[in-house]
Amino acid sequence: MQDLKFLALCGLVTSSLIAVNIPLFIKSFGSSQLASNDIKQAAQQIKLEGFRKVESDFWDSIKEIDSESQIAAQTTESEIEPESKIQKSIKTNANTQKNSQLKPQVKNIVQTKTQLQSKTSVIYSVNFQNKQLETPLEKQETNPDILAQESSSNPPIRQAAPSKRFLLLGDSIMSFLGVAFENSIKKSDYDLEIIKVAYKISTGLNRIDFYNWYSRTRELIQQNNPDVMVVVFGGNDDQHILDVNKKLRAELTPEWEKAYEERVERYAKLLDEYPVKKVYWIGHPMSNIARYNRFFAIFNRIYKKVLAAHPKIEFVDYWNTFAVNGKFSPIAADSKGRRARVRYNDGLHPSEHGAKIMIEILKKKMIDEGVLQPKAKPSK
Repeated sequence: MQDLKFLALCGLVTSSLIAVNIPLFIKSFGSSQLASNDIKQAAQQIKLEGFRKVESDFWDSIKEIDSESQIAAQTTESEIEPESKIQKSIKTNANTQKNSQLKPQVKNIVQTKTQLQSKTSVIYSVNFQNKQLETPLEKQETNPDILAQESSSNPPIRQAAPSKRFLLLGDSIMSFLGVAFENSIKKSDYDLEIIKVAYKISTGLNRIDFYNWYSRTRELIQQNNPDVMVVVFGGNDDQHILDVNKKLRAELTPEWEKAYEERVERYAKLLDEYPVKKVYWIGHPMSNIARYNRFFAIFNRIYKKVLAAHPKIEFVDYWNTFAVNGKFSPIAADSKGRRARVRYNDGLHPSEHGAKIMIEILKKKMIDEGVLQPKAKPSK
């Protein structure tokens, strides 16, 4: 009898909580595997402005790196740690996330004397003229529920020649590639002014209701005036998507592919609006997880198809970079013959060694195309 009373009480409390906030319940239930497509579609269209800020701050405090406090503790450093905090955290938790469809949640493990403050995105830069790490830019909050305006009223940005300003952006994969790129360039004598890296975990071109990369990219271009950009998306786009008519399309269906292709086309057109000289769009290497391989193959095909019509945007194909005889190989050699693991067990993020291999390929391409130019030697 006591058990029945307890169950009845639990049911009453649950019903009361649901009744108090039906939209919040639908929004939460919409992310469940038990939800139907209609419920998922309705959940994506529900806007909870007051709740969103609290929710965002909460998850950011768990999953984000506080780059500001990290950099404050390293203002005299000219080198970036070869392995970032997010990489170490993913390496630690990778085994528990194997074969899981959930994206890795990276805990803030930065320990400094500076008070920790969560950031909604991580932005940092290396200034080659001052030889030091710059303070991250303050991010202007963007309403993720409002699609970016495709008709920009911003005046054109003049570019300095040659290419000296680099902007790297994307999902959490960019945290690995960004560190590898900076480490590679800093050990060379190329004529650059600055490299800025901006990434946001658990984002992409799919759930722009959560994080709008269209409007954010505009902000980053306007703030940083880049000559060259490197972008990577897709790590979190393996889920249902809303098409242009706000209709939910189930993953891996022809309608889903068409909707995602429209997102990529829209982003490419956005990049064409600005006088950025060159954009490198990073493709996905083969994964050790079958689910990712199904999506990555489709993403790569869509990227290659769409970008073929945009001359200044180049698709960088990495599909076989981590493969031997058409199958994924967990170990590969870099340009110096050093062999090591190329991916974490989550199947999504490259290891430090894997990111280094990917950047070696990108760097060679940049040199061959004249994007990276050696510094002029002073005349004697």
